[in-house]
Amino acid sequence: MDERDESQSGGSTIRITRRNLLKTASAAAVGMVFPLSAMEMFAKAGLGGNGLGSYTFFVIGDSQIGLAKWGTAGTEQAIDWMNDLPGQAFPAGGTVGRPKALLILGDLQDNVHEPENWAVYKRFFDVNGHHAKFKYPVIECAGNHDFDGKNKDGQMSVVQKEVMARDRRRRGQFNYDEKGYHYSWDWGAIHYVCLNVFPGTVPREVYGHSAPWNDPQNALPFLARDLKEQVGDSGRPVILMWHYGLRGWGLEKWWLPEDLTNLKNAIAPYNVVLILHGHEHEYARYQWEGYDVIMAPSPQKDRDPKETQAVSKPKGFVVIRVVGPELQTALYTADGWSQEWNKKMAIPAHISSHG
Repeated sequence: MDERDESQSGGSTIRITRRNLLKTASAAAVGMVFPLSAMEMFAKAGLGGNGLGSYTFFVIGDSQIGLAKWGTAGTEQAIDWMNDLPGQAFPAGGTVGRPKALLILGDLQDNVHEPENWAVYKRFFDVNGHHAKFKYPVIECAGNHDFDGKNKDGQMSVVQKEVMARDRRRRGQFNYDEKGYHYSWDWGAIHYVCLNVFPGTVPREVYGHSAPWNDPQNALPFLARDLKEQVGDSGRPVILMWHYGLRGWGLEKWWLPEDLTNLKNAIAPYNVVLILHGHEHEYARYQWEGYDVIMAPSPQKDRDPKETQAVSKPKGFVVIRVVGPELQTALYTADGWSQEWNKKMAIPAHISSHG
């Protein structure tokens, strides 16, 4: 047997070391049996190796399927690129791994009153990668285009409700809020949290107009509770994802300074190593309050809606690898790789030395 073996189950990777196998065998020899919850905790903590694991995932912003406006030719080509990328060379060295999932950062489709858009989205993407054009699982959050402008008082759109139904059949271990809307999960030692449109508490105006539909559905209280319960004082790295941006137009027209103050206070005690968002359809990397932020692009360059005969072109997507304590990121477009950026994460000794 090799010193390390790697197995995959339900879309997650568990590293098994010879030491852990020997411990398990010894326990079995004296009649001890690990309960399922303990075994799940072993997997969640990324035990083995340096405790951090090694894996790949992809990220896009707004897929925003809008058949009448833009068509889907560009999105379909971007999906083909993603399907074909595993095994190809990666800028930081080695090759692109099989992605654990594609993270889609809101605005899954363009208009909830045009059901054909959502129908096409579901043919393109599936939470388990089954019978869809994209061959791997997706983890998705709702954006403002997935809301119904007629809704108020906490009501959810058809798309939001279907997103929650899709979540319930996703394989793997996830921690949900009471509605099953916001959720978190672990890949190796890193804790991930999906907060949908933005981490707030109450609906916010949009462009100075009342917008009761622009409702974060108590995402911020969920975040605070989740980090306390799932991360605590462990110092584990945390990656957050939602839709709205943290600078310029993506910030100024969609949420308020007090939301940002509350967010900053909520995450201050934790080791947040990266924030991911969409909304602006472009790629950018910047910092907010000292936190590293990546804005993921839409997969498609949208054509002029008036030029209905024009064919939309692909734009690109972000590839992120976790290799031990390092985040390795790069943008992939029609021109190949660009925007390479790597980050060494601060990892507590009790995590980085485990194995």
